[in-house]
Formats: sequence, C-alpha cells, structure tokens
Amino acid sequence: MLHNFGSGPAKLHKSVYDQLAQSLIDYEQTGLSILEVYHRTTLFEAILEEATQLCKELYQLDASKEVLFMPNGATWHFNLIAQNFIHTKAAYIHSGNWSKKAYDIALEYGKADIVASSENNHFKSIPVIEQDLSAYDYLHITSNNTDVGTQFHSYPNGSIPLIADMSSDIFSKPIDSNAFACIYAGAQKNIGIAGASLVIIDKDFLSKTHKHIPNYYQYNQWVNNKSIMNTPPIFAIYAMLVNMRWMKAMGGLEHMHIQAKEKAKLLYHTLDNSHLFEVYARKEDRSLMNVCFSMKETSLHNSFMHFAKEAGIIQIEGYRTVGGFRVSLYNAIELASVQHLCDVIAAFDHIPR
Repeated sequence: MLHNFGSGPAKLHKSVYDQLAQSLIDYEQTGLSILEVYHRTTLFEAILEEATQLCKELYQLDASKEVLFMPNGATWHFNLIAQNFIHTKAAYIHSGNWSKKAYDIALEYGKADIVASSENNHFKSIPVIEQDLSAYDYLHITSNNTDVGTQFHSYPNGSIPLIADMSSDIFSKPIDSNAFACIYAGAQKNIGIAGASLVIIDKDFLSKTHKHIPNYYQYNQWVNNKSIMNTPPIFAIYAMLVNMRWMKAMGGLEHMHIQAKEKAKLLYHTLDNSHLFEVYARKEDRSLMNVCFSMKETSLHNSFMHFAKEAGIIQIEGYRTVGGFRVSLYNAIELASVQHLCDVIAAFDHIPR
C-alpha cells in the first residue's frame, strides 16, 4: 500500500476518485463523459451552482461575498491581485518562497513593500507586523507556507483589506471570512485537482478594481459572467464540487480541523521525541498541513528516504530550496497513514548504528 504525502497535486479521498472515474465514462447517466459536457448547458450550470452553494455553506459566507471558480493556479492570482487592486502601494508579509513570488510579481504592476519578514531566521516563524499600514491599498499574506512548514494560526487585524493566498490550507478549518477582502487558492491541494482556482471576494472590495485593465483580468467581470469568461476547466471544477460534497458528508470544516490537529500532533510528537530528526519551524508557528523536518546527521538523509520508500511512503522530499523532508497532511490523508509514517520514523530511529 502506498502512502502519498505529496504537497500537491495531492491525494483526494477514494470515494472522490470513484465518482470522478465514473463521470469520465458516463456523467449522471447522461451518456456523456464529463469531459464533453458543454459549458453553456444546464448540466454545467448545475455543477457551478452547487459548487458555489457548497463553498458558501462550508465557510458560512454571507451575502457580502462572491465565489468564483477560475482557471489556472494561485500564481495567476499573484498577477490579478496586483493588477486589480494596487492604486498607491500594497503591503506584503514575507513568510517564505510563495509570499516572495507574490510580492515580486506585484512589483511588476505598481509599488509594494514587504512590511514584515522572517527571512532573518530562515522563515522558521510567522512574521509580526510592527508598523502602521493605513497608507497601503491592501495587506497580502500566505496563510500556510508549504516550503518551510509554518502557518498563520491567527490573522493580522487592521483597517486595510486583508488578502490571503490559502492554496495549502483552504478548507482545512473554519475561519471568519469577514476578516478577509479576498481569499484565493489553487485547487490541487485541499480542493481538488490542478487546473483551477477558487476565489472568495468581498463585494465592496470589488468596487476598487482598476477599470483600465482588460476585462478578462478584472475580478468584477468574472463575477458578472458567473465564472464563465471563456470555456472553463469543467472537470477540475467538478472535482472541486465532488470533494466539497465529501467534506460536508464528513462533518464539514470543524471535522477537518479536528482531524488536522490530531494528525499533526501525532507526527510532531514523534519527531520531537526522535534522536535523529528535527522539525524546521518554531513550535508556535508550526503548520497543520505541511510538516517540514530534516536529519540531525545529514548523511542519513538518503538512507531514510530509501527506508521510507520500502515502507510504501512516497513524496516526502523537502522543497528544493530548503531540503530535508516535507510531509503534507491535507484533508484526505488518513490518520492510519500518519501512524504508519510515525512507526517507520521510530523504527529508523532505533536501528543500531
């Protein structure tokens, strides 16, 4: 049996795979594959409507929020956020590789500043803001940092709009959606498969969209066209819908959060009590989604990688600029798989050397 702890594209639950597989052959007993469903039909309208309503239900969104299902991943939104909403200058919190990419892209469209950074401790913690942000158009954060294994467990409060890239912890816990002007996420971790993205955006914030950029890049135009500005990634959106059905059936985001804490607690406890491994992130900022760690003796890295692979554990390589190991604990990862990994870590720890 394989235990896939990949950071994305990530594992989905088997029941989701089963339904997706059936839809490829015969979608809802229509005789059509989901791959040939036309986007201007009631078939796709029903998919989009149910997906929108499920997202609103899972996050308890009120009438002030719009939900969009868009093509591409989060990197596209690095561009769109800056294009749409930088009028004077934007503020970015630098907590790892992806926050830096978002910031660098923002500079292509206007002025932006890094207002807090944890680069000085190699991103082992979440940065703290210590300055007035009232002169900025918005504050951008990366809520979970897959490369270093840190996560915001509370969010910055302030008078300016808060925007979050939640690609790697979307749908992993309940949040106060009213704290955010915009949330966006690539689908391939906790939502579905690669090729689509989710946006939750405040209607009032939409009014601040630049009007001089092409229509295709304006979020309000995507709202006006109900997420259909061109042929959408229908199968990817359907995968998001099926996965949201599964999350709801499992007990919603409260249940996902309980499971996430249980899985992370088990793995962190094992690593903290190991003689050979050490966790990368500071304890109070450790991610519930991505556990990053390394060998105290780097010469044992390849030996453990082989040992884990022999035990059916795959895709635990660390991010390429960080090294070590990275175990992703997204919603579909079962506690039994985490327990198996912990047993393998303990066994390797006790091999006589």
